[in-house]
Amino acid sequence: MPEEDVNVSVADDHLGQFDAAVRQMEQAGLKVQHTMPAIGVVSGSIDADRIPSLEQLPEVSSVERSREIRIPPPDSEIQ
Repeated sequence: MPEEDVNVSVADDHLGQFDAAVRQMEQAGLKVQHTMPAIGVVSGSIDADRIPSLEQLPEVSSVERSREIRIPPPDSEIQ
């Protein structure tokens, strides 16, 4: 399956062990691109078929798939 970009929220009870939580996510297949410990979020990419196993980790509160939004230029006919 193709990889998907995701943002992962660390569970509140694991924020004190943020680095350990990130390691667990990596073991589950997440390729970490950015860590934001101040807000408890990790961004990265993972094979789409491995997302359910990532969501099941006790360290994970939620997994949000990134979306790309395209807006037409201001001078286009469709607004």
